[in-house]
Amino acid sequence: MAENDSDDATLSAPLRVLHLTAGSDAGGISRYLHVLCQELKQRGHQPVVAGEVGIWHDLFTNATFPWIEAPLKSGPIGLWRARATIARGLRNAGFDQQPPVDIIHAHYRKSSLVGRWLARRWRIPLVYTLHLTGIPLDWASNLLSDWGDTTHVPSSQAQQWLIDEAQLDPERIQRIPHGIHAERFPEVDDQKRTTARALRELNDASPVVAFVNRFDTPKNDDWVIDLADLSRDVAPNALFLMQGEGPHEPILRREIVDRRLQNRVRILPYGDPVPTYHAADLVIIPSALEGFSYVTTEAMSAGCAVLRTRTAGWEEHIIEGVNGRSCPIDREAFLAAGLELLQHPEQLRDMGHAAAAHVREHLTIDRQLSATVELYRKVIAQHRH
Repeated sequence: MAENDSDDATLSAPLRVLHLTAGSDAGGISRYLHVLCQELKQRGHQPVVAGEVGIWHDLFTNATFPWIEAPLKSGPIGLWRARATIARGLRNAGFDQQPPVDIIHAHYRKSSLVGRWLARRWRIPLVYTLHLTGIPLDWASNLLSDWGDTTHVPSSQAQQWLIDEAQLDPERIQRIPHGIHAERFPEVDDQKRTTARALRELNDASPVVAFVNRFDTPKNDDWVIDLADLSRDVAPNALFLMQGEGPHEPILRREIVDRRLQNRVRILPYGDPVPTYHAADLVIIPSALEGFSYVTTEAMSAGCAVLRTRTAGWEEHIIEGVNGRSCPIDREAFLAAGLELLQHPEQLRDMGHAAAAHVREHLTIDRQLSATVELYRKVIAQHRH
Protein backbone atom coordinates (compact mmCIF):
# COMPACT_ATOMS: atom_id res chain seq x y z
CA MET A 1 0.00 0.00 0.00
CA ALA A 2 1.31 3.47 -0.83
CA GLU A 3 2.26 5.75 2.05
CA ASN A 4 -0.45 8.28 1.16
CA ASP A 5 -3.06 5.51 1.07
CA SER A 6 -1.93 4.39 4.52
CA ASP A 7 -2.23 7.95 5.85
CA ASP A 8 -5.70 8.36 4.38
CA ALA A 9 -6.84 5.09 5.95
CA THR A 10 -5.50 6.14 9.35
CA LEU A 11 -7.25 9.50 9.16
CA SER A 12 -10.60 7.83 8.64
CA ALA A 13 -10.02 5.00 11.12
CA PRO A 14 -10.90 4.99 14.83
CA LEU A 15 -8.54 7.23 16.78
CA ARG A 16 -6.26 6.25 19.65
CA VAL A 17 -6.14 9.25 22.00
CA LEU A 18 -3.96 9.62 25.10
CA HIS A 19 -5.32 12.19 27.58
CA LEU A 20 -2.89 13.54 30.18
CA THR A 21 -4.41 15.18 33.26
CA ALA A 22 -3.06 16.07 36.69
CA GLY A 23 -5.32 13.62 38.49
CA SER A 24 -8.88 12.45 39.00
CA ASP A 25 -9.62 15.43 41.21
CA ALA A 26 -12.99 17.01 41.98
CA GLY A 27 -14.14 19.49 39.38
CA GLY A 28 -15.03 20.21 35.81
CA ILE A 29 -11.85 18.86 34.20
CA SER A 30 -12.44 15.35 35.52
CA ARG A 31 -16.03 15.54 34.39
CA TYR A 32 -15.02 16.80 30.95
CA LEU A 33 -12.53 13.95 30.53
CA HIS A 34 -14.95 11.29 31.72
CA VAL A 35 -17.77 12.39 29.41
CA LEU A 36 -15.52 12.96 26.39
CA CYS A 37 -13.72 9.62 26.74
CA GLN A 38 -16.94 7.68 27.33
CA GLU A 39 -18.38 9.20 24.16
CA LEU A 40 -15.21 8.55 22.14
CA LYS A 41 -15.23 4.93 23.27
CA GLN A 42 -18.92 4.53 22.47
CA ARG A 43 -18.25 5.71 18.92
CA GLY A 44 -15.46 3.19 18.35
CA HIS A 45 -12.39 5.26 19.25
CA GLN A 46 -9.77 4.20 21.81
CA PRO A 47 -9.23 6.81 24.53
CA VAL A 48 -6.96 6.32 27.53
CA VAL A 49 -6.30 8.70 30.45
CA ALA A 50 -3.14 9.08 32.54
CA GLY A 51 -2.77 10.98 35.81
CA GLU A 52 -2.69 10.63 39.57
CA VAL A 53 -5.54 9.16 41.60
CA GLY A 54 -7.74 11.84 43.18
CA ILE A 55 -10.93 12.07 45.24
CA TRP A 56 -13.16 11.68 42.16
CA HIS A 57 -11.46 8.50 40.99
CA ASP A 58 -14.66 6.49 41.40
CA LEU A 59 -15.81 8.32 38.27
CA PHE A 60 -13.10 6.49 36.32
CA THR A 61 -13.00 3.16 38.14
CA ASN A 62 -15.91 1.67 36.21
CA ALA A 63 -15.32 3.60 32.98
CA THR A 64 -15.17 1.88 29.60
CA PHE A 65 -11.65 3.19 28.92
CA PRO A 66 -8.37 2.52 30.76
CA TRP A 67 -6.68 4.72 33.36
CA ILE A 68 -2.90 4.78 33.78
CA GLU A 69 -1.66 5.96 37.16
CA ALA A 70 1.27 8.31 36.54
CA PRO A 71 2.93 11.07 38.64
CA LEU A 72 1.78 14.05 36.61
CA LYS A 73 1.59 16.48 39.56
CA SER A 74 5.17 15.90 40.65
CA GLY A 75 8.43 17.77 40.17
CA PRO A 76 10.93 17.39 37.32
CA ILE A 77 12.19 13.94 38.35
CA GLY A 78 8.67 12.56 38.76
CA LEU A 79 7.57 14.02 35.42
CA TRP A 80 10.63 12.51 33.74
CA ARG A 81 9.76 9.11 35.20
CA ALA A 82 6.13 9.53 34.14
CA ARG A 83 7.16 9.04 30.51
CA ALA A 84 8.23 5.44 31.11
CA THR A 85 5.26 4.82 33.41
CA ILE A 86 2.82 5.93 30.71
CA ALA A 87 4.57 3.99 27.96
CA ARG A 88 4.46 0.84 30.10
CA GLY A 89 0.83 1.47 31.04
CA LEU A 90 -0.12 1.78 27.38
CA ARG A 91 1.50 -1.57 26.57
CA ASN A 92 -0.29 -3.20 29.50
CA ALA A 93 -3.61 -1.73 28.26
CA GLY A 94 -3.12 -3.27 24.83
CA PHE A 95 -1.77 -0.19 23.03
CA ASP A 96 1.20 -2.14 21.67
CA GLN A 97 1.54 -0.69 18.17
CA GLN A 98 4.14 1.90 17.22
CA PRO A 99 3.27 4.61 17.85
CA PRO A 100 0.88 3.40 20.57
CA VAL A 101 -1.51 6.35 20.05
CA ASP A 102 -2.33 8.75 17.22
CA ILE A 103 -2.50 11.96 19.25
CA ILE A 104 -1.88 13.26 22.78
CA HIS A 105 -4.32 15.64 24.48
CA ALA A 106 -2.95 17.41 27.59
CA HIS A 107 -5.06 19.25 30.16
CA TYR A 108 -2.51 20.83 32.54
CA ARG A 109 0.79 22.56 31.92
CA LYS A 110 2.87 19.92 33.71
CA SER A 111 1.13 17.16 31.80
CA SER A 112 1.73 19.05 28.55
CA LEU A 113 5.50 18.84 29.17
CA VAL A 114 5.28 15.07 29.50
CA GLY A 115 3.01 15.07 26.47
CA ARG A 116 5.60 16.93 24.41
CA TRP A 117 8.35 14.50 25.38
CA LEU A 118 6.18 11.56 24.33
CA ALA A 119 4.96 13.31 21.18
CA ARG A 120 8.52 13.87 20.00
CA ARG A 121 9.46 10.29 20.81
CA TRP A 122 6.50 8.89 18.90
CA ARG A 123 6.39 11.64 16.23
CA ILE A 124 2.76 12.45 16.83
CA PRO A 125 0.94 15.75 17.53
CA LEU A 126 -0.02 17.32 20.84
CA VAL A 127 -3.24 19.21 21.62
CA TYR A 128 -3.51 21.29 24.80
CA THR A 129 -6.77 22.44 26.40
CA LEU A 130 -6.78 25.66 28.41
CA HIS A 131 -9.44 24.96 31.03
CA LEU A 132 -8.89 28.07 33.17
CA THR A 133 -7.63 31.54 32.27
CA GLY A 134 -5.55 33.67 34.60
CA ILE A 135 -2.74 31.14 35.03
CA PRO A 136 0.72 32.64 35.65
CA LEU A 137 2.55 33.91 32.58
CA ASP A 138 5.86 35.07 34.07
CA TRP A 139 9.06 34.08 32.28
CA ALA A 140 9.60 30.97 34.42
CA SER A 141 6.03 29.76 33.86
CA ASN A 142 6.30 30.38 30.13
CA LEU A 143 9.57 28.46 30.04
CA LEU A 144 7.70 25.43 31.39
CA SER A 145 4.61 25.88 29.20
CA ASP A 146 3.72 23.99 26.07
CA TRP A 147 0.51 25.16 24.43
CA GLY A 148 0.49 22.17 22.08
CA ASP A 149 0.53 22.16 18.31
CA THR A 150 -3.04 23.39 18.63
CA THR A 151 -4.63 24.90 21.72
CA HIS A 152 -8.27 24.08 22.39
CA VAL A 153 -10.47 26.41 24.44
CA PRO A 154 -14.13 26.02 25.40
CA SER A 155 -14.95 29.74 25.45
CA SER A 156 -14.49 33.00 23.58
CA GLN A 157 -13.12 34.57 26.74
CA ALA A 158 -10.36 31.95 26.98
CA GLN A 159 -9.60 32.38 23.29
CA GLN A 160 -9.15 36.13 23.69
CA TRP A 161 -7.05 35.65 26.82
CA LEU A 162 -4.62 33.44 24.90
CA ILE A 163 -4.32 36.04 22.14
CA ASP A 164 -3.98 39.07 24.42
CA GLU A 165 -2.06 37.68 27.39
CA ALA A 166 -0.24 34.56 26.18
CA GLN A 167 0.30 36.13 22.73
CA LEU A 168 -0.60 32.97 20.86
CA ASP A 169 -1.22 33.05 17.14
CA PRO A 170 -5.02 33.02 16.67
CA GLU A 171 -4.56 30.39 13.96
CA ARG A 172 -3.30 27.95 16.60
CA ILE A 173 -6.42 28.26 18.75
CA GLN A 174 -9.57 26.20 18.27
CA ARG A 175 -12.76 27.01 20.21
CA ILE A 176 -15.06 24.06 20.94
CA PRO A 177 -17.64 24.73 23.69
CA HIS A 178 -18.36 21.99 26.21
CA GLY A 179 -21.59 20.11 25.61
CA ILE A 180 -23.91 17.96 27.70
CA HIS A 181 -26.41 15.17 27.21
CA ALA A 182 -29.45 17.42 27.06
CA GLU A 183 -31.79 14.43 27.39
CA ARG A 184 -30.43 13.88 30.92
CA PHE A 185 -31.61 17.38 31.84
CA PRO A 186 -35.09 17.50 30.26
CA GLU A 187 -36.91 20.78 30.00
CA VAL A 188 -39.33 21.33 32.86
CA ASP A 189 -43.09 21.45 32.39
CA ASP A 190 -45.88 22.06 34.89
CA GLN A 191 -46.05 18.42 35.94
CA LYS A 192 -42.27 18.12 36.38
CA ARG A 193 -42.20 21.35 38.38
CA THR A 194 -45.01 20.22 40.68
CA THR A 195 -43.36 16.82 41.21
CA ALA A 196 -39.95 18.36 41.91
CA ARG A 197 -41.36 20.85 44.39
CA ALA A 198 -43.26 18.13 46.17
CA LEU A 199 -40.04 16.11 46.40
CA ARG A 200 -38.25 19.11 47.93
CA GLU A 201 -41.30 19.90 50.14
CA LEU A 202 -41.70 23.36 48.62
CA ASN A 203 -44.73 25.60 48.23
CA ASP A 204 -45.79 25.27 44.60
CA ALA A 205 -46.53 29.02 44.38
CA SER A 206 -43.30 30.37 45.87
CA PRO A 207 -40.50 31.67 43.65
CA VAL A 208 -37.49 29.36 43.99
CA VAL A 209 -33.85 30.36 43.46
CA ALA A 210 -31.22 27.61 43.25
CA PHE A 211 -27.45 27.46 43.65
CA VAL A 212 -25.94 24.11 42.59
CA ASN A 213 -22.18 24.09 43.06
CA ARG A 214 -19.33 23.51 45.48
CA PHE A 215 -19.32 25.51 48.68
CA ASP A 216 -15.84 26.92 48.18
CA THR A 217 -13.94 30.16 47.62
CA PRO A 218 -14.18 30.73 43.85
CA LYS A 219 -17.93 30.05 43.83
CA ASN A 220 -18.92 33.09 45.96
CA ASP A 221 -21.54 31.00 47.76
CA ASP A 222 -21.94 33.73 50.41
CA TRP A 223 -23.55 35.95 47.75
CA VAL A 224 -26.51 33.54 47.77
CA ILE A 225 -27.04 34.24 51.48
CA ASP A 226 -26.72 37.96 50.78
CA LEU A 227 -29.37 37.82 48.05
CA ALA A 228 -31.74 35.83 50.26
CA ASP A 229 -31.34 38.43 52.98
CA LEU A 230 -31.64 41.51 50.74
CA SER A 231 -34.68 40.22 48.83
CA ARG A 232 -36.97 39.86 51.85
CA ASP A 233 -39.02 42.91 50.82
CA VAL A 234 -39.18 42.41 47.03
CA ALA A 235 -39.74 38.63 47.23
CA PRO A 236 -40.96 37.80 50.75
CA ASN A 237 -42.05 34.26 49.80
CA ALA A 238 -38.90 33.34 47.85
CA LEU A 239 -37.04 30.16 48.78
CA PHE A 240 -33.34 29.61 48.15
CA LEU A 241 -31.96 26.09 47.63
CA MET A 242 -28.21 25.52 47.96
CA GLN A 243 -27.20 22.07 46.75
CA GLY A 244 -23.62 20.90 47.03
CA GLU A 245 -20.77 20.27 49.42
CA GLY A 246 -17.49 21.87 50.37
CA PRO A 247 -15.46 23.52 53.13
CA HIS A 248 -17.76 26.55 53.42
CA GLU A 249 -20.80 24.53 54.51
CA PRO A 250 -20.38 25.13 58.28
CA ILE A 251 -19.95 28.87 57.63
CA LEU A 252 -23.06 28.97 55.45
CA ARG A 253 -25.13 27.16 58.06
CA ARG A 254 -24.05 29.63 60.74
CA GLU A 255 -24.89 32.59 58.49
CA ILE A 256 -28.36 31.19 57.81
CA VAL A 257 -29.04 31.00 61.56
CA ASP A 258 -27.39 34.33 62.42
CA ARG A 259 -29.42 36.17 59.76
CA ARG A 260 -32.61 34.28 60.66
CA LEU A 261 -32.96 32.86 57.17
CA GLN A 262 -34.00 29.34 58.18
CA ASN A 263 -37.36 29.75 56.41
CA ARG A 264 -35.76 31.15 53.23
CA VAL A 265 -32.57 29.15 52.67
CA ARG A 266 -32.13 25.38 52.65
CA ILE A 267 -28.90 23.45 52.17
CA LEU A 268 -29.35 20.22 50.24
CA PRO A 269 -26.79 17.39 50.02
CA TYR A 270 -24.69 16.83 46.92
CA GLY A 271 -26.57 14.59 44.49
CA ASP A 272 -28.79 14.53 41.43
CA PRO A 273 -29.40 18.21 40.54
CA VAL A 274 -32.32 17.64 38.15
CA PRO A 275 -35.09 17.86 40.80
CA THR A 276 -33.53 21.10 42.04
CA TYR A 277 -33.38 22.56 38.52
CA HIS A 278 -37.00 21.55 37.91
CA ALA A 279 -38.10 23.12 41.18
CA ALA A 280 -36.30 26.39 40.46
CA ASP A 281 -37.45 29.51 38.65
CA LEU A 282 -33.94 30.97 38.64
CA VAL A 283 -30.49 29.40 38.96
CA ILE A 284 -27.66 31.67 40.07
CA ILE A 285 -23.93 31.22 39.41
CA PRO A 286 -22.00 33.99 41.19
CA SER A 287 -18.53 32.45 40.63
CA ALA A 288 -15.30 34.42 40.55
CA LEU A 289 -13.72 31.75 38.33
CA GLU A 290 -15.14 29.16 35.94
CA GLY A 291 -13.66 27.21 33.06
CA PHE A 292 -17.04 27.10 31.31
CA SER A 293 -19.73 26.20 33.90
CA TYR A 294 -21.48 22.90 33.35
CA VAL A 295 -24.04 24.00 35.94
CA THR A 296 -25.13 26.83 33.64
CA THR A 297 -25.59 24.44 30.72
CA GLU A 298 -27.47 21.87 32.79
CA ALA A 299 -29.79 24.41 34.36
CA MET A 300 -30.55 26.01 30.99
CA SER A 301 -31.22 22.59 29.46
CA ALA A 302 -33.69 21.92 32.28
CA GLY A 303 -35.57 25.12 31.41
CA CYS A 304 -34.20 27.48 34.07
CA ALA A 305 -33.45 31.13 33.62
CA VAL A 306 -29.86 31.74 34.73
CA LEU A 307 -28.05 34.67 36.29
CA ARG A 308 -24.29 34.21 36.08
CA THR A 309 -21.16 36.28 36.38
CA ARG A 310 -19.07 36.98 33.29
CA THR A 311 -16.56 34.22 33.84
CA ALA A 312 -15.42 32.02 30.96
CA GLY A 313 -18.35 30.55 29.04
CA TRP A 314 -20.87 33.32 29.65
CA GLU A 315 -20.83 34.43 26.00
CA GLU A 316 -21.58 30.89 24.86
CA HIS A 317 -24.50 30.67 27.29
CA ILE A 318 -26.24 33.98 27.68
CA ILE A 319 -28.30 35.97 25.19
CA GLU A 320 -28.85 38.96 27.44
CA GLY A 321 -32.43 39.28 28.64
CA VAL A 322 -33.60 36.46 26.36
CA ASN A 323 -32.44 33.24 28.03
CA GLY A 324 -30.82 34.72 31.12
CA ARG A 325 -28.71 37.52 32.52
CA SER A 326 -25.03 38.11 33.08
CA CYS A 327 -23.18 40.68 35.15
CA PRO A 328 -19.61 41.62 36.10
CA ILE A 329 -17.82 39.63 38.79
CA ASP A 330 -18.91 42.13 41.40
CA ARG A 331 -21.03 41.50 44.47
CA GLU A 332 -23.13 44.65 44.24
CA ALA A 333 -23.80 44.19 40.52
CA PHE A 334 -24.78 40.56 41.06
CA LEU A 335 -27.14 41.35 43.91
CA ALA A 336 -28.76 44.19 41.94
CA ALA A 337 -29.37 41.87 38.98
CA GLY A 338 -30.80 39.19 41.26
CA LEU A 339 -33.18 41.63 42.94
CA GLU A 340 -34.36 42.91 39.56
CA LEU A 341 -35.11 39.40 38.30
CA LEU A 342 -37.00 38.52 41.49
CA GLN A 343 -39.20 41.59 40.99
CA HIS A 344 -40.25 40.30 37.55
CA PRO A 345 -40.85 36.56 38.02
CA GLU A 346 -43.21 36.46 35.02
CA GLN A 347 -40.16 36.84 32.73
CA LEU A 348 -38.33 33.84 34.13
CA ARG A 349 -40.40 31.09 32.46
CA ASP A 350 -39.96 32.62 29.01
CA MET A 351 -36.23 32.91 29.65
CA GLY A 352 -36.12 29.30 30.79
CA HIS A 353 -37.84 28.06 27.64
CA ALA A 354 -35.39 30.04 25.48
CA ALA A 355 -32.50 28.66 27.56
CA ALA A 356 -33.53 25.05 26.92
CA ALA A 357 -33.76 25.69 23.17
CA HIS A 358 -30.35 27.39 23.17
CA VAL A 359 -28.63 24.38 24.75
CA ARG A 360 -30.23 21.93 22.34
CA GLU A 361 -29.10 24.00 19.38
CA HIS A 362 -25.57 24.92 20.48
CA LEU A 363 -24.29 23.00 23.52
CA THR A 364 -24.90 19.27 23.07
CA ILE A 365 -22.33 16.53 23.58
CA ASP A 366 -22.84 15.43 19.96
CA ARG A 367 -21.74 18.84 18.67
CA GLN A 368 -18.75 18.86 21.01
CA LEU A 369 -17.68 15.34 20.09
CA SER A 370 -17.99 15.86 16.34
CA ALA A 371 -15.93 19.05 16.53
CA THR A 372 -13.30 17.41 18.76
CA VAL A 373 -12.82 14.39 16.49
CA GLU A 374 -12.61 16.74 13.51
CA LEU A 375 -9.93 18.73 15.36
CA TYR A 376 -7.93 15.58 16.14
CA ARG A 377 -8.01 14.45 12.49
CA LYS A 378 -7.04 17.92 11.25
CA VAL A 379 -4.08 18.18 13.63
CA ILE A 380 -2.90 14.66 12.74
CA ALA A 381 -3.08 15.46 9.02
CA GLN A 382 -1.18 18.73 9.47
CA HIS A 383 1.50 16.98 11.52
CA ARG A 384 2.07 14.36 8.82
CA HIS A 385 2.38 16.89 6.04
